[in-house]
Amino acid sequence: MESPVSADALAWGLADQRNATVHDAVVNVLGNRILAGEYAPGDALPREDDLCAMLGVSRTSVREAVKVLSAKGLVEARRRAGVRVLARDNWRILDPVVLSWHPAIQDDQELLAGLLEARRIFEPAAAELAARRATGADLAEIERGYQAMVAGIPHDPAAVCQGDLAFHKAVIAASHNVVLSGLVGMLEAALRATFIVTNPLMEAQSRALSAHKAVLDAIRIRDTAGARLAMNRLLDIAADDLHLTP
Repeated sequence: MESPVSADALAWGLADQRNATVHDAVVNVLGNRILAGEYAPGDALPREDDLCAMLGVSRTSVREAVKVLSAKGLVEARRRAGVRVLARDNWRILDPVVLSWHPAIQDDQELLAGLLEARRIFEPAAAELAARRATGADLAEIERGYQAMVAGIPHDPAAVCQGDLAFHKAVIAASHNVVLSGLVGMLEAALRATFIVTNPLMEAQSRALSAHKAVLDAIRIRDTAGARLAMNRLLDIAADDLHLTP
């Protein structure tokens, strides 16, 4: 049985994880602190006994949490050397769970730039393929995502985010490329992270909506070059909102 929540545990935010198991709560707190930079790459985490005392949890909970963090590429545990934070290149940053630990994605310019750069690699190509291969059902799904955005602007940012995500997922699905389609689950994390940041920041939401409509229209009329161009323009708007260089 776990010890009562200590003052240190309250300071760490462990008590805020009421709906999680003790093990999950420890993972969330440590993951959050690593992504926040409180434990930088190369830093050692507190000793196991110290973590147990600070958080009021058992050694089993701490050890299980370290196993999860290790599996996500955030830390490495070595006998006698303890647990150290790995270089960021090792982190499974597109894992939705890892992204959920990030305390302030909107302030992490390196991460946002990387996510947008990745989107520039695959989304224009997916739009071009969708213009060539989309079925009637595919077009209906893309249209549904677009209409959800229309309905959500400007009073329901969450609905806009969901519609935006559905739109882009539908475009990728319409590419009928087995590799791209297989990556949707992983790429969804990147899309969701950037949408959460950019949608509330869009001062000219009509401009963003118009860009989505241009992608839809190009795909509908089988304009492959136009679909690629329209998707690139859409991503340019996201870059503007994030103050990133295209």
